[in-house]
Amino acid sequence: MPPKLRLAILWHMHQPCYRNPYSGRFDLPWLRLHALKDYFGMAALLEEFPALRLTFNLVPSLLAGLEQYLAGAVDPFVEAFRKPAEELAPDEVQFLVRHFFSIHHDTHIRPYRRYEHLYRRKMERLSGPPDPDWSLVFSADELRDLQAWFQLTYVDESYKQGDPRVAGLLRKGQGFSEADKATLAQVEDEILRRIVPTYRRLQERGQAELCTSPFYHPILPLLLDPQAGRKANERLAPYDLDFCWEEDAWAQLQSGLELMERIFGVRPRGVWPPEGGVSEATLRLLARAGIAWTASDEGVLSRSLPRPLERDDRLAVTDPGALYSPYALAGVPLKIFFRDHLLSDLIGFYYQKLPAEEAAADLLRRIRAIAAAGPAGMIVPVILDGENAWEFYPSSGRPFLREFYRLLAGDPDIETVTFSQAGADDARPLARLRSGSWINANFDIWIGDRDDQKGWELLKGARDAFQASRGTLAAETAAEVEELLLVAEGSDWYWWYGRENFTPDIDVFDSLFRLNLRKAYDLLGLPPPEALLSPIPSAVPADRLQVVPPREAVEARIDGEVTGFFEWLGAGRIDVLAYGGAMNIANPLVKTLYFGFDERSLFLRVDTKKNARTYFETGFALRLRLHRERGDKAAPQESEIVISGPSVEAVGLPPGAEAAAGRVIELKVPLATLGAGAGDVLRLQLHWSFAGSPFQSIPAREPLALTVPTEREYAANWQV
Repeated sequence: MPPKLRLAILWHMHQPCYRNPYSGRFDLPWLRLHALKDYFGMAALLEEFPALRLTFNLVPSLLAGLEQYLAGAVDPFVEAFRKPAEELAPDEVQFLVRHFFSIHHDTHIRPYRRYEHLYRRKMERLSGPPDPDWSLVFSADELRDLQAWFQLTYVDESYKQGDPRVAGLLRKGQGFSEADKATLAQVEDEILRRIVPTYRRLQERGQAELCTSPFYHPILPLLLDPQAGRKANERLAPYDLDFCWEEDAWAQLQSGLELMERIFGVRPRGVWPPEGGVSEATLRLLARAGIAWTASDEGVLSRSLPRPLERDDRLAVTDPGALYSPYALAGVPLKIFFRDHLLSDLIGFYYQKLPAEEAAADLLRRIRAIAAAGPAGMIVPVILDGENAWEFYPSSGRPFLREFYRLLAGDPDIETVTFSQAGADDARPLARLRSGSWINANFDIWIGDRDDQKGWELLKGARDAFQASRGTLAAETAAEVEELLLVAEGSDWYWWYGRENFTPDIDVFDSLFRLNLRKAYDLLGLPPPEALLSPIPSAVPADRLQVVPPREAVEARIDGEVTGFFEWLGAGRIDVLAYGGAMNIANPLVKTLYFGFDERSLFLRVDTKKNARTYFETGFALRLRLHRERGDKAAPQESEIVISGPSVEAVGLPPGAEAAAGRVIELKVPLATLGAGAGDVLRLQLHWSFAGSPFQSIPAREPLALTVPTEREYAANWQV
C-alpha cells in the first residue's frame, strides 16, 4: 500500500504585550477575550478527535499575559464590564457604547435579538446630531445588557452549548442582573484556568505538538539586518537603518523556549518564525538554538528555487512534490516547511462564506486532489492564525472545524501529523533562501512605510542610549530596560503603522509602543527625544488612501480590451495587491481596478493576473455588487452583475449598462440606475467564485467607496 498523504496543520496563537509599563494594566483586552473564545476552545475541540495529530504554536507573550491575568491583571474593558450599570459615569457609558460592539456584527451580534436591538439603537442615534450623551440614550438596564452581551458573545462555543450557566443566560437574553455578570466573570476565570492544562494534556497524549516563537514576536530577519526589507523587495525606497541585533534575537528566542519548557515541561523542537519571516541568518540562529524545524510560506520557497512554483488554471500546484516536501539549507541542520498559501487562506478568509459541511467537504476535496496529482507520501503544510478567522464564521467556526476533523479522522488516505513527525522525512536541498515572510514574501508591512521606519529609528535611538549607559546601570535596572526594548521589537507595532493595515485602536498601539521606549529613557535617567513625545502615525489607512480619484472624465469603449493609451488615462485607480497584509490572498485574480465617470455613467475596468476570459472559460464567475451609500435620498437601487461561463455572459445588467470580458473586464453602468448623482458615494465589492463556491472577495471585508464627481470638479479639473 502506498504511503498516505500527510497533512500537517499548525494553528498560530499570538497576542502581543498589551501591558502598560507605567500602570501595569493591559491597555487592550484582546488577549483575554481571545482566551475566552479561542485559545481554550481550539484545543478542547481537538480532544473530540483522538486520532488526529496537530501542531499549535503558542507565542510566549500570550502565555505570559495569560499568567498575568490569572494573577489579577485587568484592562479597561473588564473594568467597564464589572462596574454596576447604575454607577457608570457619562464617560464610562461613552466607553461602553464605543467599544462593546467590537466584534463582527453578522456572526456575534445579529444572531442575538437583544444585542442586535442595542446595536440598532446605537446606529439610529448616530444618524442624528453628533456627540450624543449616551447616558441619556440608554437606560441602566440596557447598559447592563450591553455589558453582559459583549462578554457573553466572546464565550467559547462549547460553553454556550454545554454549560448550563451560559446556556441559561443565552435563553434569558435580556434583563440581566449584576449576579448574571458575576456568573460570566466566574466562567471567564474558569476558561482561562483551563487553557494551559488542556494543551499540556494534548501534548502528553502525543496528540498535539507545541511549538513557539521568539518571546515578543519580533521579525527575526529585520533584527539581524533591517535592510532585509529591501533585499526582499528591491522596489522599496532606500531607508537609513543599519544594525545587527543578534544578541536581542537570541535573547527573544531563548527566553521563549525557556518559558515553554517551564510551563509545559518540554522544550519545543520547532519554531514558527513570527509572520513566517525567514532569512539564511535566521535559519542559522534557530539551528544554533537546537531547533529541529521551522516554516514559512510558499511564496518564499518560490522565490528561492531555480524555477518558481506555478499553479495551473484551477490553481493547483503544477509540481506538487516541490511544495509538499521539507527542505534544508546547505550547512544548516534543521528542516524548513513551506505552507500551502491557498489552502491556508481558504480557511482564513473564504470558507466563512459557505455552510460548514460544504466548506469542509471542499477543503477535503482539494487535499485529496493534491494527493492524486503528486508522488505518494507528500506532506501538505497548512499554517494560519488560530484565532482571528473564527470571528467571521458562524458559531466561531466550530461547526466547520468539527466537520473537517470528522472527515479527516475517517479518511483512509490522509494522515494528520505534527511537524516533528513530518520532519523525519529526508529533506530536499535548498541552495539559497530568499528573505521573506508569509505576506507577499517580503517585509513591506513592517518596514516599508515611513511610519514603520520612524518606529525603528526611535527604537534604535533608545537601544543605542541603553548600550552607551549599560556599564553604569545596576543589574536589575539594566534587565528592566532590556525587557522594555524587547517588547518594542515585537512585530505588532509595525504591523499597524503605515498604510497597509487599519485598526481603530491605532492610538493605543502607538501609545504603548512609545511608552515602552519612554520608560526605558526614564530608567536610564535620560530625557526622551522630542519625536518620541508625538504620535508616529501620519498615513491614512490603505483602504481609504489607495482609492485614487479620477483626474479626467472617462470615455471608454466597452469591449474587454485596452484599445488605446488614452482610453483609461485619467481614470481612478485601486491597486488591489496593496490592500492590507491581513487580507493578503494566495494567487490573487485581480491586479488593479480602474474607475471613472462621465456625466451619466460609471466606468469600471478590472485587470486580472491572466487574460480575463480564460478565468471564465475554466469555471470562474465574477459577481459585482454596486450600490449607492444610503443617505437622505430615497432608497438606492443595487446592481448585482454576474459574469460567467465560457461564452462570458453578463447577467443582471441594469438598463443601458454594458459589460465585456477579453484581456480585461470592462463595464459601463448608468448612474441613474443606481439612484446616484454628483457627490454621492458608490459602494463596490467583487466576489469571485469557482465551480459555484466562493473563492475571493475584493476587498475581503468592507466594500470600496467611489465618489461621483461634483459639477465643480468637472469644471475645475476635468476636460469633458
